[in-house]
Amino acid sequence: MTVLEVTGLAKRYGDVLALTDLTVNVAEGACLVLLGRNGAGKTTALRCMAGVLTPTAGSVRVDGIDAAAEPAAVRERVGLMPELPGLYERMSARTYLDYFGSIYDLPAQIRTRRIESLLELFELSDAADRWLGSYSKGMRQKVALIRATLHRPRLILADEPTSALDPDSARRAWMYLKDLQKDGCALVICTHSMEEAENLSGEIGIMSAGRALAVGDLSELRRKSGLQTRRELRELPTLQDIYLAIVGNHRDQHERELAESRSA
Repeated sequence: MTVLEVTGLAKRYGDVLALTDLTVNVAEGACLVLLGRNGAGKTTALRCMAGVLTPTAGSVRVDGIDAAAEPAAVRERVGLMPELPGLYERMSARTYLDYFGSIYDLPAQIRTRRIESLLELFELSDAADRWLGSYSKGMRQKVALIRATLHRPRLILADEPTSALDPDSARRAWMYLKDLQKDGCALVICTHSMEEAENLSGEIGIMSAGRALAVGDLSELRRKSGLQTRRELRELPTLQDIYLAIVGNHRDQHERELAESRSA
């Protein structure tokens, strides 16, 4: 089943054509990664898909609903995670997320259960009652991800979702997004990271100057590039593997010591 249908999408700001003739489809449980330099049109495309911006031309449909005709109905089905979180700095994380959960019309018990579970997953439970203004960039990005997915949307639109996260937190974020994908959620991810784009199974759209130059899976894009396929030996583990192992071992040791001190 197709969740997102984008046809001939274009957006003009005065004399600037930020996006032109974008056509993509994303099925239930599928992922589309948009790659491109700053100003390529990725963020404009996401905002049009979310029903936040009205396109100059073309159409966006989410679950068959036209975003221009029924933007509120589309926003109910979409979780938008912008690159800049835009949090309410004089609210605590727990209060802030509860507020957005109520906007999504989630029953109190359900939103409390989800909020506590996600705060624990992203290691924010101990800081959940602090003002968001005191949070680091990485902590803010985690809260933005929780906010965007709290209502279990049909479509998640995420702009650089792990740009401020350390490797361990980024791994948790991708695992969480992939779990939502397995449950049928469609994903559209904007990133500058080629490694992230390769690791996210699905289609990749390469954008430049507001146009999608090529869209397809990695094997299709290899053929379209005209480059010869070659294999290179790579020494493993990578630095990221090493970092995650050392941090994980330290955390396990710390938890064992805590358990021993409690039982003593």
